[in-house]
Amino acid sequence: MNIIIVSNSMGRPRTLNWWQSLSVLAVLIMLPPLLILPFILPQGDNVLKAVNPVSLLPAKFRIKQDDHQEHINALAIQLGQIQARVMRLDALSERLAKIAGIKEKDLDVPAAQGGPITRAYNLSENDLEHQMTGLVDELQRKSDRYGALEAVLLQRTLKQNTLPSERPVNAAFNSSSFGWRVDPFTGQMAFHEGLDFMAEVGTPIRAAASGIVTAAERTPDYGNIVKIDHGSGVETRYAHASRLLVKVGDRVEKGQLIAEVGNTGRSTGAHLHFEVRLNGVALDPRRYLTSNQG
Repeated sequence: MNIIIVSNSMGRPRTLNWWQSLSVLAVLIMLPPLLILPFILPQGDNVLKAVNPVSLLPAKFRIKQDDHQEHINALAIQLGQIQARVMRLDALSERLAKIAGIKEKDLDVPAAQGGPITRAYNLSENDLEHQMTGLVDELQRKSDRYGALEAVLLQRTLKQNTLPSERPVNAAFNSSSFGWRVDPFTGQMAFHEGLDFMAEVGTPIRAAASGIVTAAERTPDYGNIVKIDHGSGVETRYAHASRLLVKVGDRVEKGQLIAEVGNTGRSTGAHLHFEVRLNGVALDPRRYLTSNQG
């Protein structure tokens, strides 16, 4: 097949053979789409954006998906509350263990569990949300109880530390008890307001309870003496010491070294004169001392 092309000018016609004719026909077919394509491409993104897969879903499915997401968000908030309360309970348990003198490793023993096999069932979202809400409330109640228990234990611990129950010297013999006795200097009956512990000069004297040193001085009768205020009107006195190791205003702990046994003041030999007073009134120290007095 030949194609003859004739121009408007007076030039002679041009004849195309079969292969050339096919090439011209292919160009004529492809040319219109190529000319239109630049106008279509800028609109492509807008067309894709307009087609939202979620929007193609029925309305009831979209609503169900929104409700499901709301449940997930609510559960996530409750989970955060549970985590915060568990951290608080961990901190409280550590403080309680420290106050009670329990080692932390003893608290890590897993709780024993068991029981017969029962039929299992799947929890719905509403069931799970209800149980998590109950768990949050229960954790809050336990946290409050732990806080109250901590306050009670702390109060008891402070009371024990400020109660003069620690033996002030390691001596096995009391040379003189609390109460009426014959005065070694006058030979007459006199009231002895403390306990006398016979011990060698230099024997350590320790605080019977925690408190504040209110006196560390030398007097004619007591010799070198230390007085400790334990609060609530309770005071202890340690007399006839050879050396004082604390000063007024010092905070001392129960069992802390405060002086050394001596033979100063009105004394017939090396010993510790120990007194317990409540609002200035002398009490029998044996009521408080828990160590074996011998």
